[in-house]
Amino acid sequence: MKLPRFISKIIPNYEVIDLKEWISKGYVEIFIKKDDNQPKSTCSRCGHELGNSHGKYRMKLQTMPILNLKAYILVWREKRFCPNCKKVRSEALDFVCSESPHMTKEYAWWLGRWCEIAPVSRTAEFTGHKEMTMWRLDFARMRRMFQHYKIPSIKRISVDEVYARKQKYYRKESRDKRFFTVISDLDSGRAVWVSESRSKEALDEFYHILGPERCGDIEVVAADQHDAFKASTEEHCPNATFVWDRFHIMQTFEKAVNEDRAWMSTHLCRGEMKRLTRGKFKQLFLKKSERRNKTEIRHINDVLKDNEHFAYLELIKEGMFQIYDSKDEFEARDKFVEMGEWIRQGKYFYELQKWWKNFDKGWSTFANWFEYRVSSSLSEGINNVIKTVKKRAYGYRNMAYFKLKILQVCGFLNSKYIDSSF
Repeated sequence: MKLPRFISKIIPNYEVIDLKEWISKGYVEIFIKKDDNQPKSTCSRCGHELGNSHGKYRMKLQTMPILNLKAYILVWREKRFCPNCKKVRSEALDFVCSESPHMTKEYAWWLGRWCEIAPVSRTAEFTGHKEMTMWRLDFARMRRMFQHYKIPSIKRISVDEVYARKQKYYRKESRDKRFFTVISDLDSGRAVWVSESRSKEALDEFYHILGPERCGDIEVVAADQHDAFKASTEEHCPNATFVWDRFHIMQTFEKAVNEDRAWMSTHLCRGEMKRLTRGKFKQLFLKKSERRNKTEIRHINDVLKDNEHFAYLELIKEGMFQIYDSKDEFEARDKFVEMGEWIRQGKYFYELQKWWKNFDKGWSTFANWFEYRVSSSLSEGINNVIKTVKKRAYGYRNMAYFKLKILQVCGFLNSKYIDSSF
């Protein structure tokens, strides 16, 4: 029987000598041998030219399916003495996968693509391989791709931390070391680097990899109010402007507002007023007045007309929104000072007083927001994707694999951006 052309030319420089079909078992076997004009054999470890022959053995490699049948390639592989290694080594075969000697490169690439878009367990179930085999293949493939990974050109970045693990590595381990610091590019919308812990050293690692020249190209860094990120940025990026993220600032502000509301509701309110200001309606007191519906407006008016302390609380909350609506930092500063007066007149705003003093100390950093109106909302979105990846795998024990997986799913460490044919 004449072999089809796509089978006879299945591997360059190799000749197909036989084809066995096992239709009832669902696979075919393709037997190949070297062409006579093949160059001399080289070592599979060091690439040096091999010497005398020391026998051979038959390899069986799984390759891409043919017409819904599993396909295997069978070839004799020579064992020769390597003068460089001083050992007997197997010859190098171009079509054999570097991660596993039991499959071809094209089949390993196909499995790797599946691991990029689906969980390893589902890929193993679909392809019929063991989960551990697929995990090792995916891990080795990502490590090999990481050797060719280059951080793209960046000018505006977002920095945030994400919770990585619960288990402690030792008894007195700092909680900061159980986080990952994720650096994202605001222009491309993808993660560019992941460091362990959320300390200053984690961001220092990223800046050291970039180098002084590329650090000088960074214009703006958006992050939360974590002092370690600011200290690292000021040390390595002299031209960068550090901007506090609006989401995190509003989060701390709303926490202070809610705690003072809860205290006043418990100690100053009785009867119907206590019912209208209880915790069930806490989001209503944090909501911007323009976004309230008619029922919510009526509810707030009933509270404000009978209690001046909640009237001050409403003014303070609206003042914070007006600060972000200001045209420049000078207009925002006037409104911030006015907020401080309202807080002092309220008498019972203990948490808001602490918040105002701390925020006043960092006003110079907050003022950068009016120059670069950026936030780390991108990092929050990427954190949600990371949490989904973590839940999909029921958690990760190997943190090196987890970091590479984040770059694969949320960054540039995948076949879409890196050629995996090396």
